[in-house]
Amino acid sequence: MTAPGTTSGSHRERVKAKRREAIRRSGMRLFAEHGYDGTTIADIARAADVAPRTVQQYFPSKHDIALSVANEVASRLTDAVEQHPEAGFLDVVNIWLAAEAEFNDAELMALTKAMNEANPGLQALSSSQLTDVVQVASARLGAETGLAVDEPLSAVLAAAVGAALAQYIGIAHQFRDRPELHDHVIACLRALIDAARATHD
Repeated sequence: MTAPGTTSGSHRERVKAKRREAIRRSGMRLFAEHGYDGTTIADIARAADVAPRTVQQYFPSKHDIALSVANEVASRLTDAVEQHPEAGFLDVVNIWLAAEAEFNDAELMALTKAMNEANPGLQALSSSQLTDVVQVASARLGAETGLAVDEPLSAVLAAAVGAALAQYIGIAHQFRDRPELHDHVIACLRALIDAARATHD
C-alpha cells in the first residue's frame, strides 16, 4: 500500500502540468494564427477547453504565456551560471547548451518560432530575456575580455551574445541532424569575445 498522498499527489501534479501545457500551447498557437493583440484569454480558454479563470490561475496574463518558453530557457541559463561559479563564461554557456537539448521539444519550439514570426514584438522581448541573463553574468564575461562592466563595449557584447543565443535556441530543433552546429556556435561566440578582448589589449 502506498503512503497516503504519494500517488494521488504525483497524479495531481501530472494533471496540472498537462493542463498548463495545453493552455500554453493553445495560447501560442492562437498568437501565431490570430496575432497577440487579436487573441483574448477567453479565446485561449475555449481552445484549451478550460474556464478563463483556470487560464489565469496558470498564467496571470497573455504576456506570461507568450514569454513562458523564453523565461524557462533564461532561468536554466541563470541556474547554470550559479551552479558553476568557477567556470568561465563560455564554459557555462557550453554546459547550458548541451543540457538544453534535454528540453528541446520540437513542437513547442516550432510553435514559439511561428508565434514570434507573427508577432515581432514578442521576438524582441524573448531575445531580451537571454540578454538580461548575460548582463547578470557580465562580470564573468568581463573577466574573459578584460572590459569593465561599465565599458560601453561590454553592453554591446552582452547584447550580441544574448541575441545570438536566442537565435540558436530558436532554430536548434530544426538541425538535430547537425550536432556540429553546437560547436560552431561556441566558436563564433569565442571569436566575438576574442575580438572584444583585442580592443582592450
